[in-house]
Amino acid sequence: MATTVSAPSVTHQDRASTQRDETPRPADDSWRLIQITDSHLFAAADARLLDLNTRRSFAAVLALALEHAEPAAALVMTGDLVHDESAAGYAYLAQALGALGCPCFCIPGNHDRRGLMETWLGASAIESVAERRLGTWNLIFLDSTQPGKDGGQLTPRQVAQVETLLQRNPGPTLVFLHQHPIPVGSDWIDTIDVANGAELLAVCDRHPQVKAIVCGHIHQEFASVRRHYQILGTPSTCFQFMPGSPVFALDARTPGYRELRLHADGRLDSWVVRLAEYPEPLVYSTIGY
Repeated sequence: MATTVSAPSVTHQDRASTQRDETPRPADDSWRLIQITDSHLFAAADARLLDLNTRRSFAAVLALALEHAEPAAALVMTGDLVHDESAAGYAYLAQALGALGCPCFCIPGNHDRRGLMETWLGASAIESVAERRLGTWNLIFLDSTQPGKDGGQLTPRQVAQVETLLQRNPGPTLVFLHQHPIPVGSDWIDTIDVANGAELLAVCDRHPQVKAIVCGHIHQEFASVRRHYQILGTPSTCFQFMPGSPVFALDARTPGYRELRLHADGRLDSWVVRLAEYPEPLVYSTIGY
């Protein structure tokens, strides 16, 4: 299936690189990291959300990511993995991830059940605060979810743990969580962000090794620069939310995923890759889900 590739996000140490070719080439001494988010899978293979078969769309995006000539060093899924909180949904996801041949790191979203994630995804289900290594890089993962709520909240302990991890290791770092820590300009979804996102930002502000905070939840591409790091949001593998809309609305843009190129010298390049078209027609006459 043909693809479309968005322009790369800002690179901190070399802003000129944002003008490079839209199909980035692999670089020496770097690692290819894939972020996939908001798959909203179901137990039944033919189940639909907003009249879209989410398994079919997820499979198409995953296949697109795997078509790349360079294998991924790791894959990160930033929440809303399974929409109906079903064991069968997580079993399907476990099978799909198990065939990839690379480390997979999964954090929950507001539609997930941590217990089922841990049962079916095993070591790929990340703790409430966790750190993993990818080459010379540190990856910090946060569970920003609150039981029974769509919006996120980090506990004081989580914020303190992030501070400790950053104090211990000065290597280049990415921070992943589900909900967005800053407003993205859509009134309805900005009411269900990370309520105390400013506390996480204050910690990251103090540590120059942080290169980006990367989230899911918003079902759209988003990029903002704050001091020495970026804040990045990523399209869903199913339907997309209309950027800037004050109320729930779907966007015609297609599903996709985010590529992150982690250079050994601490530079970060990132861009979004999308399907050329939906695997099936999208229904726009909806007011929510």
